[in-house]
Amino acid sequence: MRRTTLPFFLLLVLQHYGIADVDGQTLTQKPNVLFIMADDLGFNDLDWKDSTLHTPNLRNLAFHKNTALLTNSYVNQLCTPHPTCFLFFLSQNTKRLYDGLLPISGWHTVFAMVSFHLQNGVFLHMEPAGVPTMFPFLSENMRQLDYSTYLVGKWHLGYCKKEFLPTNRGFDYFYGFYGPQTGYFNHSADQYHRELKRVVKGLDLFEEVGNGKSVPDFSQNGVYSTDLFTDVAMSVLDNHNTTKPFFMFLSYQAVHPPLQVPRSFDKYCSRVKDRYRRIYCGMLTAMDFAIGRLVEYLKASNLYENTVIVFTSDNGGTSNFGASNAPLRGEKDTIWEGGTKTTTFVHSPMYIEEGGTREMMFHVVDWHATILSITGLEIDSYGDGINQWEYIKTGRPKFRRFQFVYNIDNHGSAIRDGDYKLIVGNVDRKMSKDKNRTRLFRIATDPTESKDIARSNPKIVRRLLAKLDQLKKFLHKNVRKPLSLSGSPERLNGSYSSFWCDGQA
Repeated sequence: MRRTTLPFFLLLVLQHYGIADVDGQTLTQKPNVLFIMADDLGFNDLDWKDSTLHTPNLRNLAFHKNTALLTNSYVNQLCTPHPTCFLFFLSQNTKRLYDGLLPISGWHTVFAMVSFHLQNGVFLHMEPAGVPTMFPFLSENMRQLDYSTYLVGKWHLGYCKKEFLPTNRGFDYFYGFYGPQTGYFNHSADQYHRELKRVVKGLDLFEEVGNGKSVPDFSQNGVYSTDLFTDVAMSVLDNHNTTKPFFMFLSYQAVHPPLQVPRSFDKYCSRVKDRYRRIYCGMLTAMDFAIGRLVEYLKASNLYENTVIVFTSDNGGTSNFGASNAPLRGEKDTIWEGGTKTTTFVHSPMYIEEGGTREMMFHVVDWHATILSITGLEIDSYGDGINQWEYIKTGRPKFRRFQFVYNIDNHGSAIRDGDYKLIVGNVDRKMSKDKNRTRLFRIATDPTESKDIARSNPKIVRRLLAKLDQLKKFLHKNVRKPLSLSGSPERLNGSYSSFWCDGQA
């Protein structure tokens, strides 16, 4: 497949940061980390779960002898909270700081998204807000450990001012989009904003060349974003200085709406009857083929053996747009298992000698500590995250996760403790009339949440309610703000550019 033209500033920024390739230099012994995140991928949406789909490359990776398949991997139920928890993890009990890493705030919190009321919403275009800057991102710590850091694809953590941009949050280079969604071919967001009572249209495709210098890219109209982001990722690695390890976060747009895919993928989805799911299947296959190309590129570039590849999704899928989370209950934007449990695997030819399933509980908050451990750092935990690298590698846990919070909010919360999951109040998108209703499920034996056992287990309910009540005390002021026409593309040369809310957010 033809490679997309390299973004104009890419080579310049790589040279500026001293990370352009030098002839004759050999691969560092520190492992590279390639973290691939799909967007809105349903729990059932891979071809080893639904045979009408077509994902041969992901299947080959997932069941490779050097792959650990995490069968109890949990995420957040919405887009913005997931990368927030992935990139930095706060803790209510972190007291020790690790040499060379940036300090964690001493605030008594559970997750950043809970502390700042990001748990029931996502940042929108023209919203003068972003993830608070006082907390260290994983990318910042990886840079401290002498990694080159790259982000390609979706950001969605705020963009209205320089301080919120990826290259001011630890990434050496960024190419992608800032908001929740764009067109796959025109890379523009054309949507009606209820707060403004009007449709706002503009480009959302940018390149950052370091220190928050953001440049819109109008040159890729008609190029499918899945292919574009894959080509940019390979172009970045073409120019990577292999004397340094890399951390690349490849955050695909696929398979998030809108449902758009090149017609050439129709032939792989002929057995799918539902029209929306057939398009969704094509989008999924396009991403699968792109990942296959990327893996072959790593092999041809002698980067494969020393690269740890992670594949996961940010949350569950949305049934109205062709996704399926069967047999789990619920979907994206719910705190049922279908919104929060996802397919995750880790592939490493060098470090995972005996692959297979890993059934212990894993939460997105664990990635920070786990990836720091992949770099060779001896660490038990970081923030709320537990280092699970030893378990992933060998199947023998050094540390275990027994509990986590799905969500904490005044109208709907959920907590997991061992086999049990307690839900309080609202669980779906529709607001519950009874905010105090409790549901209890034993997930170990009832993964589809079909039997509410709250009435027969009052002691467990009281114990978990007490935990939730304790955690609710540490909720902080909402960082969400009303949309502002200051960020309208009509005022910013046709794009959702940054640098318009300094002093506001």
